[in-house]
Amino acid sequence: MSRALARLALACALLAPAAASAAPWDMPVRTGLFAPVPSGMSLRSPVLAAPGPRVAAPAADAAPSGDASRLLSDAEDAIKAAEQVTPTPAGPSASDLAERLVAGQVQLEGGDAEGAAIVFLDLLENAPGTPAAVQARYYLGEALLQLRMRRWASECFSLTLADAGPEARRLHQRSVARLLELAAPARARGHARKQGLSVMPELRARMQSVGLDGDRGPGSELSALDVTRLRGWVAAVPPDQRIAELRYAWGRFLFLSKEYGEALAELDGLAPADLPLGTSAPAWRSLLRATYVAGAAAAALGRLDDAIVRFDRIVATRSLPGAAEQEIRELAWMARARIFHDRADYDAALLSYRSIGRASPLYASALYEIAWTLLRADRHEAALAALDQLLRETPHSAAAAEAKSLRGKLQIRRRNWKAAEDEFAALRRHFDDQYKAVAPALAVGSDALDYVGAVIRSDPRHFSLDTLVPRAAIPLARSLPRAVQAERLARETGDTEHLLRETMALLERMEIAAASPERALLFTDLGAHWQALDRAGRDLGEAGEALLSAVGRSPTRGLADMRRTVDALFERPSKHLRRVTELAEPLASARAETTALRARLYGLEYAHRESSRRGSPDPFFQEAAALRGELGALEDSLAEAHRGLQTARATLRFTDPLPGTRRDAIAAHNVLVGNLWPGGGGEGVREQWQRRQRLLIRLDAARKRLGAAAQARLARAVVVLQEERDNLTRYRDELEALRPRADVTAAEAVHAGVRDVAADLRYWTIRADVGLLDVAWATKEAELELARDLERTRDRSVKNIDRAVTEALEDSE
Repeated sequence: MSRALARLALACALLAPAAASAAPWDMPVRTGLFAPVPSGMSLRSPVLAAPGPRVAAPAADAAPSGDASRLLSDAEDAIKAAEQVTPTPAGPSASDLAERLVAGQVQLEGGDAEGAAIVFLDLLENAPGTPAAVQARYYLGEALLQLRMRRWASECFSLTLADAGPEARRLHQRSVARLLELAAPARARGHARKQGLSVMPELRARMQSVGLDGDRGPGSELSALDVTRLRGWVAAVPPDQRIAELRYAWGRFLFLSKEYGEALAELDGLAPADLPLGTSAPAWRSLLRATYVAGAAAAALGRLDDAIVRFDRIVATRSLPGAAEQEIRELAWMARARIFHDRADYDAALLSYRSIGRASPLYASALYEIAWTLLRADRHEAALAALDQLLRETPHSAAAAEAKSLRGKLQIRRRNWKAAEDEFAALRRHFDDQYKAVAPALAVGSDALDYVGAVIRSDPRHFSLDTLVPRAAIPLARSLPRAVQAERLARETGDTEHLLRETMALLERMEIAAASPERALLFTDLGAHWQALDRAGRDLGEAGEALLSAVGRSPTRGLADMRRTVDALFERPSKHLRRVTELAEPLASARAETTALRARLYGLEYAHRESSRRGSPDPFFQEAAALRGELGALEDSLAEAHRGLQTARATLRFTDPLPGTRRDAIAAHNVLVGNLWPGGGGEGVREQWQRRQRLLIRLDAARKRLGAAAQARLARAVVVLQEERDNLTRYRDELEALRPRADVTAAEAVHAGVRDVAADLRYWTIRADVGLLDVAWATKEAELELARDLERTRDRSVKNIDRAVTEALEDSE
């Protein structure tokens, strides 16, 4: 479906309707400021200037032939410009293709991956076999990689690698680097920002207890055979002939494949450990990343001193320009701190942790690990202060719950039983209240699923876990993969349906435009010439009237009426379009009201959810879900009405009879002027009249030329529109067939995600209970220890008394 949208975008570019912002004939054409600029026309061209103000009938002593000469010159300039338009424009030159390729690369560098993909796809489809198309295929893969279309990206890189042409050979190593990136066991999206959480002792212990590897990410995008071929391809290239990008990608692939020795050798060849880093090197980004991965490989091999040397090179690099590079530097600080922590060099570890600023996404993790470091150093007061800082500055982070639990354990270590008990009791109340708040979506049976399904169907495009999960539990929900995947599934289902509807409506409007009798007006340059010819026809009529006056022929009443009719048709905008535009205002008001109602309903749900502590499905939420469904149906009908209004506007815009009526009136005016010509007059007047007649013939020929040019341009667009009509119809049928299943799947997935959240809430409630038991056990142990101490003290006292009595008795004897 994304390919269909890209092809539709290309069709839009082919059509390039001048009516994108306003129909050309909706504006007063006498206003030269808004006249479109014809292609290839100089800004000094007379045709761009609007005709002068209405010239009154000349007096008896005026020279009317001068006005006629000016009008004829203006008309001739417009006709000449229109005659220069070729009916079949030549294909773009190599320099034009290169400019478009560079424009796409600039878009890609600027972050507009979708726009760049359309440019590259256009080059691939419309200029196949050219050097620009070969490069566009590779950069299309880059754009698709940013759009997370990894499978299609791998196809682009594979085709580039299979191309033996000279242009493709220059991109072979870069293609292999990208394929290695796709082949490597990838981390989950955003994994680097969660490194601190992934090394939490509690979390790692939980994962390992159920047999999970906390360091393992998603599998490769390529098959095992493809990976073997890639390995062979890289091995066939001598290391000194590999570009920096390939060497880094190969080293990273080996590292993620846990071939640490080979990875370290490859990356050290790219970025030796004894050379300083800087941003002046051509491939400094690859060198920076290679140094970090080499440090991680050295640490995995147990060569911690070598790892610290490499991380020190990164943290010593100043003024890194990009956010991604800054994050690598912060990860290097974290890596140094963890190594020093494991070595029991706590001061060095704390220094590294505190080098991470508040703006960093790793700041919360650094604060949490600072607390653990201080705890291991037996600096309990400082550890408590670090945890308090974490909870104060990042109260909704995923580490907050762990911090509260750790704070309770620290109070136990400090033998502050009351503070520890209060800490765990507050933690239990917090998570128990959240668990009760999600109760309406947790009931076993069909009621809960119906409720979740109704919530999703009411607005699937904007569905969020916030509608089912209390606010305080949102950070916890965001840390659970299945809950986030369920939310994404619901949104993608709604986005797909909305996108298909909007695309079908767009296609319908484009088909209406392509069938327009005024085809030239669909193109900016041709539309400008088309309008200029209308003005030229009116100028020829005015010139004819001036020549009639020059030979002493007074204008008849019929001629004056015809002249006023032509003027009115030029000055009057389309009344039909004005009426359609007026209809949009109440529709916009209705949509705003429904949005406000939905916002109020969300507010009521939120307030009730935050205050409700029911343990069973709440009837309020069932009623709210029903209201959501009704609002969703109303919004769908309003959206359908909006699309119908747009279609009506497009229909009127491209089938409005005003341009044709105006052109017919101009032709009738010129015919009437010709019928009134009596002949005679001076030689100059007769020459101007003959010139006028020749210009009328050339004007008709130029108009036909413009029509042919527009038809030639539309030929391919019409084919694309027909192809995409068939594709979109098939997509719509498939979506309609899959929609019931998608609704059920989305509801079940979201329900399962909410259950995961509830299970985690229960887990934290149990952990708080365990903490309270730990407090009670520690209190009991302390009391028992105190009792034992008292007993030992009493025993020692009794023994001392017995000894004293015995000694006294012995002395008395």
